[in-house]
Amino acid sequence: MNAFKKSVIALATIATLATAAAVPAQAGSKHWKRGLAAGVGVGVGLGIAGALLHQPRHRTVYVQQPRYYVRQPVCHYQIEPLFDRYGNIVAHQRVQVCN
Repeated sequence: MNAFKKSVIALATIATLATAAAVPAQAGSKHWKRGLAAGVGVGVGLGIAGALLHQPRHRTVYVQQPRYYVRQPVCHYQIEPLFDRYGNIVAHQRVQVCN
């Protein structure tokens, strides 16, 4: 049920209740029409006020963006042997190794 239908039903209910409350116990009274008109007027006024006050609320939604952590490479220096073409160690050299 949408908001307009709810408002119309609420307005009709309030008008009916206000009319029933405004009608005097003795319907033969001379001024019963004035009470009826006042009851309908109050009911319609309350119904319109209720419909205006029952506006849908706009909600602000904050969405947190995902965080991406980039691991920096871990580098260190290592000494490795330098071989000649016969497989003999000729020297040692310093080499940077990163993960």
